[in-house]
Amino acid sequence: MKKVQFEELFPWEFARALAEAPICYLPLGVLEWHGEHNAVGLDAIKAHAVCVRAAQLSGGVVAPLLYWATDEREDLPDGSYVTGGVEHGERYHVPGSMFWIRPETFHALLLDIYEAVRRRGFRVIVVLAGHWARDTVQVVRASGAEFQALHPEIQWALLIDQEMVPDLHYPHEHAAGGETSLLMAIRPDLVDLSKTFETDGALRKYYRAQPAHLERRRVTKHKYIGVLTAEEGGTNDPETTASVERGRVLLETIAQRVAGRAQELLAKAKR
Repeated sequence: MKKVQFEELFPWEFARALAEAPICYLPLGVLEWHGEHNAVGLDAIKAHAVCVRAAQLSGGVVAPLLYWATDEREDLPDGSYVTGGVEHGERYHVPGSMFWIRPETFHALLLDIYEAVRRRGFRVIVVLAGHWARDTVQVVRASGAEFQALHPEIQWALLIDQEMVPDLHYPHEHAAGGETSLLMAIRPDLVDLSKTFETDGALRKYYRAQPAHLERRRVTKHKYIGVLTAEEGGTNDPETTASVERGRVLLETIAQRVAGRAQELLAKAKR
């Protein structure tokens, strides 16, 4: 497979890639709890892998992935605040989550990245979001609208990996069968399903300095901490439905469809 990651290209390889297909893929993700069984970088890792495969199919270059984003924020009476998502009504700082930046910071950062991409000579920008939180997506969409108003000659699109495959088993979940399968296919060393329910078991010794996390596991009425299966009846539980095979099908199908969308945008940019 040809190299497509920007940071790995020689200058002449970049010039060739730009001449052949001036498409820039920008993968977005975060550092966020995805259960005890997944690495915290899951969102970004899957977005980056999809972009790399898509660029190999369509041509173009993949910009370094971004692990920072905005999300919900709740200010508390004591002057502190919590950030991040809500699963089953539970909101908290879980171990490993560290990505939140102010909406205005995220918006400005994205605009500056798009401008750098434009000035380098790209005609198409495909933003692929691996983190689907409403607040995150809203800011990305707003940044794209502002950029396109300034530069209508550049084709820009926000794609969400899960939305690319409505015909496959990949619901709007969090750390469940679909996302876990993708990570298993991309980096099997970053998934350990044997740890799914071991917060207050085999992993207890690692959380001695975080007793609130252990207590949460003891008192919660839910099967998981911070895992949203999006389906009842265990039809998307990570420990029973995640597999490398499922992940490979998702990865290849999503990448093919993302690549197709990028090629459509490039054809439009050349008119």
